[in-house]
Amino acid sequence: MSAFLGHIHFWLYKKIRLVIEREDLIYKEAQKSLGDLADELHFVAVDLYGKPIPADRNLEMIIDHSNIHGWLQNQIEIATVREANFIKDLLDCGGEDAEEAILTAFVTQGAACGKVAADELNKGDHTPQEIYQIMQNYYLNGMPCDGGDTILADTADEYVWEGSHANQKGNWAKAGVDQTFMMAAYQAWFQGFVSAADPKFKFTVELIDGEFPQYKIVRA
Repeated sequence: MSAFLGHIHFWLYKKIRLVIEREDLIYKEAQKSLGDLADELHFVAVDLYGKPIPADRNLEMIIDHSNIHGWLQNQIEIATVREANFIKDLLDCGGEDAEEAILTAFVTQGAACGKVAADELNKGDHTPQEIYQIMQNYYLNGMPCDGGDTILADTADEYVWEGSHANQKGNWAKAGVDQTFMMAAYQAWFQGFVSAADPKFKFTVELIDGEFPQYKIVRA
């Protein structure tokens, strides 16, 4: 990454902010069914990993200009680990009510982002690849230098990639959260996004050998 702030840094920070906003959405959904327990568990996550950066803070004013790459990488870790830690504690203490609240938050945010993306897409027919590419403007998947998804197929009817979450599992492990649940939560986010971005498409999951997920954007 450059030593100067550019488009890619604001693009990445926007995606970090979406994780922060989703954590807050999870908190609000959990409050509906868990009440004070949600308050207590969120306090623990914030106490461990620090308060989320306020939404009104300008990136130029808060970033470490002497270490732009390192600062952004650190913010990715803080945001994703704090969210995952909060999710872990909710699942451990809140049972099915917590699970429902978390999944609701993921699919709700995914759909909201998809609606914004729909306005950004050119009118007319789209390809599965176009839906996948615009989704990358909202889906935090590590740093650009971490490498992206492994693409398995790219045709007029489907776009397929490995559902490995390789750039996220390290932070999930730090939080100690159930990784299978986190994958299910992100799958809910993808479903919400794709359907809202273009109802002509849908997101599906195929398990290879009953174990290895492949993610697909296909024509509905």
